[in-house]
Amino acid sequence: MPGYFPKDGGWPTIAKTTPGLIRGTVTKHLDLYVPSMDKTILAQLEALELQDGECVVNCFDFAYSIVARIGSLALVGPRLAQDEEYLKAAKDHILGMIVTARVQFLVPNFLKRYIGGIISRLTSWSMRWNMHSSRKVLLKHFDARGAEYDKDIASGGSVEDKQSNPTSAAEPVEFFRWLYESCTIRHRWSYAEVIGEMLLLQFAFIYTTAYGLYGALAELAQRPEYIEPLREEIESILAETESSVAACDRMVRLDSFLKECQRLHPPSAVSAHRVCLEPLELSNGTVLKAGSHVGVPSCWIHRSSKSYVDPELFDGFRFVKRAAAGGTNNRFTDLSPDYLVFGMGVHACPGRWMASVLMKLVLAHLIMHFDIMPGSASARLTGSLSFEEFFVPNFGLKVHLRRRKKVE
Repeated sequence: MPGYFPKDGGWPTIAKTTPGLIRGTVTKHLDLYVPSMDKTILAQLEALELQDGECVVNCFDFAYSIVARIGSLALVGPRLAQDEEYLKAAKDHILGMIVTARVQFLVPNFLKRYIGGIISRLTSWSMRWNMHSSRKVLLKHFDARGAEYDKDIASGGSVEDKQSNPTSAAEPVEFFRWLYESCTIRHRWSYAEVIGEMLLLQFAFIYTTAYGLYGALAELAQRPEYIEPLREEIESILAETESSVAACDRMVRLDSFLKECQRLHPPSAVSAHRVCLEPLELSNGTVLKAGSHVGVPSCWIHRSSKSYVDPELFDGFRFVKRAAAGGTNNRFTDLSPDYLVFGMGVHACPGRWMASVLMKLVLAHLIMHFDIMPGSASARLTGSLSFEEFFVPNFGLKVHLRRRKKVE
């Protein structure tokens, strides 16, 4: 996105500020999103085309569609979260960006400014996810939404007061508005920076969360022995209280199951990416030059016997057992050197709590209302497009669902 990265290189200021803003708005007031999340999930389940109470769904498409709607709800508000043109453009842009970015990494840095755009267009033409045409649609909707914000601002409807006291809002304010007002009222960033950040946030939340949910659905289909223990936990909790962040926090078996799925099926083999701002000498004497891009081989760590007992074995309740034995950092959103899906330190994923609640609510409603038939989703999880450190899903993987006759 022209204007997003500073001309002198480096990382845009807006990208350094966004994580704190997410923690202070979306994460801090996550319960405000739960009713809409519930409604969206139930609507998606009701929309499944059943024959004799059964259906076969594409595993990634199912996860991707639900996460795209809920992610868009937080990012751009309820109206665009129901706009099919916008949702299709958002999903196409993300998948197109993944492939074109990977191809561009093969191009030397000094050539990217000259031929990077040409390469991305050629790549898009060969796929059904055209990044450039979908970006035009997204920009159209962003501009229209910005014009609506301008009218509210002109009539005294700024969210400035809600920023200092967000609990005064009956409904959450979409994240795009926080960024937009920082651009137009406080002049902290340019509009190009705001749009660039929105496009990256869509990828960071929607794709990675959808990939995590996709892996959990596939594992449930392959491991039916986990469904009843999970269903028992979910039904006992939701029989006592309505859906909420606190209710999701009590789902410790489901939390462990999701963490084990992410341990073995992360969206990337490398995590905690950093750039050295000055020369750095490692403990073994290796010196990294300023500007060096480094990362942690998280996929290897997740499968190392130094970190886990029987690391290649899938144990959905591994982290419940570790907690019972006195272990620490066993929750899905916890950070530790042996679990790096969300990164580490101050740059760790600020939206991981929302991702956790979203995935738990989807699986909770799915498990309560449907049986996931054993033997479906038997193919490998990663597809033929996976390369470098990124894993791309198997877009042909399907799950067989059957509506339960009675939900207590």
